[in-house]
Amino acid sequence: DSSGNNQYGPRTATQKLESVTSSWTNVPANTYNEKTGTATRARLITKAEAESVGCTESTNSCPTWLIESSYDHWTSTPLSSNPSSAWIVSLQAYRNVRRATVSDHSYSSGMRAVITISK
Repeated sequence: DSSGNNQYGPRTATQKLESVTSSWTNVPANTYNEKTGTATRARLITKAEAESVGCTESTNSCPTWLIESSYDHWTSTPLSSNPSSAWIVSLQAYRNVRRATVSDHSYSSGMRAVITISK
């Protein structure tokens, strides 16, 4: 959000996801934040999930299907050492996960929604 602080999680992204997915009927809502009751039908990928498909901080480590975009995209994983930073999945030039500050990437970062489908 405009505070540049993510110590409570990706608030702006979560609020936008809640807004744009509220009418989805075939995807169950998941409570993102117990304190505020924020529920979304989609969420941001975590750094751990990106790592589980091969992304590391090394260049060209992420699979192509995850990074096909004109923009970096935020994960929901903040940097514990800096509340104005988070991990991003970097676009095709780097194809990796890396640290980013809110102010450095506000011009070129987006969101990629993740949904959970029951088997």
